[in-house]
Amino acid sequence: MVLLTALLFVGLLLALVLVHEWGHFIVAKKAGCKVEEFGFGFPPRLWSFTWHGTLYSFNLFPIGGFVKIEGENMDEAEPTKTSFAAKSAGRRIAILAAGVVMNMVLAFFLLTIQSGIGTPTIVTGENQHLSQTHTYIVTVAPASPAQQAGLEPYDRIVSANSLANPSVQQIQQITRENLGKTVRLTIERAGVHIGKDVPAREHPPEGEGALGVSLAATGLSKTVWWKAPWTGLKRTGEMTYAILVGLGNIIGQLVSGQSVGGSVTGPIGIAVYTDEVARMGLPYFLEFAAMISINLALVNILPLPALDGGRIVFVALEGMMRRRLPSKVESWVHTTGFALLIGLMILITLKDIRHYF
Repeated sequence: MVLLTALLFVGLLLALVLVHEWGHFIVAKKAGCKVEEFGFGFPPRLWSFTWHGTLYSFNLFPIGGFVKIEGENMDEAEPTKTSFAAKSAGRRIAILAAGVVMNMVLAFFLLTIQSGIGTPTIVTGENQHLSQTHTYIVTVAPASPAQQAGLEPYDRIVSANSLANPSVQQIQQITRENLGKTVRLTIERAGVHIGKDVPAREHPPEGEGALGVSLAATGLSKTVWWKAPWTGLKRTGEMTYAILVGLGNIIGQLVSGQSVGGSVTGPIGIAVYTDEVARMGLPYFLEFAAMISINLALVNILPLPALDGGRIVFVALEGMMRRRLPSKVESWVHTTGFALLIGLMILITLKDIRHYF
């Protein structure tokens, strides 16, 4: 199971990053740039071949990929006509932004497929027609029977007193019928079924139920095939807006000096979530992949050194000043920014290790 999770995680990141790099690759080719190398994974190199003037390399570390374009570092004294540095500002911005665009296109594609097979939706009184419904624990009250029994948020309730896949209403009914007694719950957590005996209190504290949990059910809402692209586009916009709001909140917390440790995660956290959503089924995995793809796009377009957005800022400044900034200055800024990003990633990874292990 650990191997399968690792393969899913690596495959997800590889797909997202390669789609991003393919955007840079294809637009650079169309703009007349020489693409020296398209790398699958990161060096050291395992094997390679050359086709139409581009070296395609397959490297040892499979998490991601890269594109090497002639003149991309802007350090050529006399750029050739196939150099990135020789292209107009508009073409350079198009090349730099292409990866972000491709990640957004991928998210739309994934959410379109998901719309056709079923979008995860909270069950309400108005949409009882949803298919493949499951009931989950949303919150667990402190010092409640549920907490003492070891129940946790996001546990899926597999059965209640032998009733398989119960609805929220059925669990509530079983609890009422067993006040003062014990309710046998089987929950699923990380793919494992666990039995829990939870006392049903006759007189719970105000605002709490007999077990001390709040429940919610989710199901799949399917869209007819010809409406799926529109639904996918709409959900891409909604998800993008939600992620932008989240990024704005994180930036606001940073500016005000607040901790953002609980709001961000790194590769380890993504691997854990990949495992969890994969166990929930394909529709949930597609939504998770689309969310990561949109996150990758929005983070890359931020005007920070070493990111696509930071490089676009330099091109825009060149256009406004009508002269090229010294290549050493741009190189130093991006190198420093890259080092800071690597340091930040290490800190986030260490935080994830402390949290998950």
